[in-house]
Amino acid sequence: MFAFRTFRTRLIIFLLILLLPVLGGSFYYVNQNSQQYTDQTINHYLQQGANVFDYTRREQSQTLLAIMSSLTWDYGFRAAYGTQDTATIYDAALNVLSRSMGSVDMLMITDLSGYVVIDTQLQGFTNLTGPWSELLDTARQDNEGRATGIIMIGDMPFQVLAVPLYLPRQVAWIIGGFALDQDFVETVKNNTSSEISLVRYNEPYLEVIATTLDEVSETMLQRELDVEMLSQNTPRRVTLSSEEFGTLPRRLSTASDGSEVLMLIQRSYSENMANQERFEASLVTFYALALVASLAAVLLLARSITHPLQRLAVMVSKIEQGDFDQRVHLRARDELGQLAYSVNSMAAGLEEKEKVRDMLGKVVSRQIAEELLKRPVRLAGEEKIVTIMFADIRGFTTYCEKHQPHEILPTLNKFLSTISRIVDANNGIIDKYNGDSVMALFAVPLTSDQDANNAMKAGLEIIAELPHIGSDETFMATGVDGSIGIHTGLVVAGNLGSPDRLNYSVIGDPVNLAARLESLTRLYEVSNIVSGESRAAAPDFIYREMDRVRVFGKTTPVIMYELVGKPESVSATQLAKIARYESALAHYRQQHWDEAEAEFQKMLEDEIYQGQCRLFLIRIRQFRKSPPPADWEGIYAFDRKA
Repeated sequence: MFAFRTFRTRLIIFLLILLLPVLGGSFYYVNQNSQQYTDQTINHYLQQGANVFDYTRREQSQTLLAIMSSLTWDYGFRAAYGTQDTATIYDAALNVLSRSMGSVDMLMITDLSGYVVIDTQLQGFTNLTGPWSELLDTARQDNEGRATGIIMIGDMPFQVLAVPLYLPRQVAWIIGGFALDQDFVETVKNNTSSEISLVRYNEPYLEVIATTLDEVSETMLQRELDVEMLSQNTPRRVTLSSEEFGTLPRRLSTASDGSEVLMLIQRSYSENMANQERFEASLVTFYALALVASLAAVLLLARSITHPLQRLAVMVSKIEQGDFDQRVHLRARDELGQLAYSVNSMAAGLEEKEKVRDMLGKVVSRQIAEELLKRPVRLAGEEKIVTIMFADIRGFTTYCEKHQPHEILPTLNKFLSTISRIVDANNGIIDKYNGDSVMALFAVPLTSDQDANNAMKAGLEIIAELPHIGSDETFMATGVDGSIGIHTGLVVAGNLGSPDRLNYSVIGDPVNLAARLESLTRLYEVSNIVSGESRAAAPDFIYREMDRVRVFGKTTPVIMYELVGKPESVSATQLAKIARYESALAHYRQQHWDEAEAEFQKMLEDEIYQGQCRLFLIRIRQFRKSPPPADWEGIYAFDRKA
């Protein structure tokens, strides 16, 4: 398949494919008809020339017959023949020739046996032989005693006629004739406007006896003629001196020696070909104008289509880039007008939808807004594995006690904006704000294999950035910090609420557990607590196991970890401290109270672990008074919310 870059090119190629065969076919058809008409015209002229030749020959033969008939009734001529006065007979014959004004060129008187009495041509024979004898034999068989034919006298063919001479019975033959010479063919040409040639053919020799052609054409005629052409009484084309002639041969006589006398009627194609060429030129000009006009019409048609389409394409391209404030105005009421109306309606709808998306994006996350816009709103949900993060601003209450409400709101917005930006940057969504705390979700509405990792990265960034948001000394002195709880579990995600008021969120026990973990950060004096499920879902980070607990209201224990950082950002010193802490934790779970107490006492020197170590030292003192059961697994059960 051909690929067209423009619709205009497609139309032009289609026109050429459609029009050129039609124009070419019609030109060929008309040209063939024109050539056929030319051939028919030339053939008609040739046939007409042959008819004129025959008519001229008949008319002159009739004149010859009349003159010879008058001679047979001439008393003096009859008396001279009766006395065998040869001189008188010869003079009478010459007198007839002179009075015929060229209609008679020869006279011959013979007796009934063919003995030559006189011969004005002085051919020198005494008795008639050959074609002359055949002529008399034909006359003897004729009812009127007449015979006619063409006989060569010397190098010239003569049309001869034999009639009887009566005294009162037949006593002799009178033979008269006229030459088929140059004058004769010129006469025929003047009546037909065709070229006339008399030729004698005796294979393999061809001799032009008389012709109206010029010398060059006459020479070429002898070269071009062949036996096949002369043997067929049909028109043929012959090229003479770079000019084409239609040639019609007509056999006049055949001698006993096999030689033939033929008449050739020839008509030049020049005049007709000139007319045909002018017609072809006019036809080509007309077709060229028709093609140019068609191309111009196609270009105008293509422009009337492509120009609106280009405007629509530019508009759609800008819409694709997010510029929905685009409209195209077409006056057409056809399909293009309907298309423009539909595109304008689409642009208006997208613009309205974008406004709704922007407004939704300010109320809910952009991902949720996209989800709500592309699906029908339904009060339903789906089960999904989601990583839930609760982030709180620890110490903010103390800060609020020392400031006016109008001073608190800008700082709070800075905190919330920072948390929102970090969550969004890590492909999470803000589910809700609750005062100075934020609930964020990773894996809804879109899920990927990096959701837990994204939650960990977001947590580390929030912890690192929150302490540096405030700008006044009072704020910095307050010791505001962030606290984060992260848990991964199976929840139900979807639209919650009523058809009139919706909230896209998640529900399930993992949500409560994530909130509990965030609240325990105060008890353990750490910035974050991550559940064992979240650690398993994001194993590419460094964690420190903190404790195994059963939170208030839950029966399933939870292993709590502190998210330390990425492997490349954790120093060897930190790793050594983590190992030391976990060693103390192992003694604690094995109820080796002395070893555990000693380890935790030593770690009190490290500010990072002070809160946790004090917590475990208190528990050790309690367990010494009231030891746990022998199968105790090191799980501490809280009897109230932290």
